[in-house]
Amino acid sequence: MKLLVLAAGIGSRFGGIKQLAPVGPNGETLLEYSLFDALRAGFSEIVFLVRPEIEEDFRTMVLSRLPASVQWQLAYQTSTSMLDEKSIVRARENGRIKPWGTGHALLCARAQLEQSGPFAVINADDFYGPRAFAGVQANLTANPQEFCFAGYRLDDVVPQEGVVSRAACTIDADGLLTGIVEHKRVWRRGQEFISEIDGKQYVLDPQTVVSMNLWGLSEAIFAWAERMWRDFLSEPANYESKEFFLPDIVNAMVAHGAVRMRMIAASMRSFGLTNPGDLEETRERIARMIAKGDYPAPLWRGK
Repeated sequence: MKLLVLAAGIGSRFGGIKQLAPVGPNGETLLEYSLFDALRAGFSEIVFLVRPEIEEDFRTMVLSRLPASVQWQLAYQTSTSMLDEKSIVRARENGRIKPWGTGHALLCARAQLEQSGPFAVINADDFYGPRAFAGVQANLTANPQEFCFAGYRLDDVVPQEGVVSRAACTIDADGLLTGIVEHKRVWRRGQEFISEIDGKQYVLDPQTVVSMNLWGLSEAIFAWAERMWRDFLSEPANYESKEFFLPDIVNAMVAHGAVRMRMIAASMRSFGLTNPGDLEETRERIARMIAKGDYPAPLWRGK
């Protein structure tokens, strides 16, 4: 079973290439701890989606450390991937510099994922925990045509400081997703969790189920993604800075009854690299997990 790692982000809020930031005692990246958990959960091949300009550093700082037994491939996301000439011209005219988003990233890796069975998707800059990978892998194995995702509580996945993006999910009595709302600016204010949408602030329930972009999918998503991508590009207003998100594709499929999406309870104190202040906290949390025996040091001991 393949795992797609979205590692092409530019880290605008973080201020650097966060997917390559060393967080482990031997220079390990946060991504490598997710790979360690995914491999022991039963994922057998990794597809890394990267930008061409970081490929050399990615090979040096991540791929060179992986055990020889790990099977991997590279896929690439650029500002012109999946665009025709007319769309490229329009993007340049609008001064487009922002990445096109996680839905676009999924399409950029289509060739490596189609016709190889169900697969999972993660961000390179978030920590998910072993329970999440084991649960998603088990559900994909038992129900290969059913989508799933790792669900976390909001109060477990918003840092003490800084603004993050979180996808709030509505779950029915059977544990199935019925809707997603992407909150692009979420932060803590005292004991409250605040979301700002179109200049208005809302208080979110701390027990809200949240997706951290660990999805279990099948190739059925690609036809929907392609059609929605074409619709996205047909809107001139989208060219300046709007992104095409993977959760929007899932939301549309669920709303139209095209797929069932099961929530896999995975909540723990998850964390990631979004803002500059997250780096030291992430290093401290990794150090504590190593001290507890959750991970070896070095991570790929005896590779």
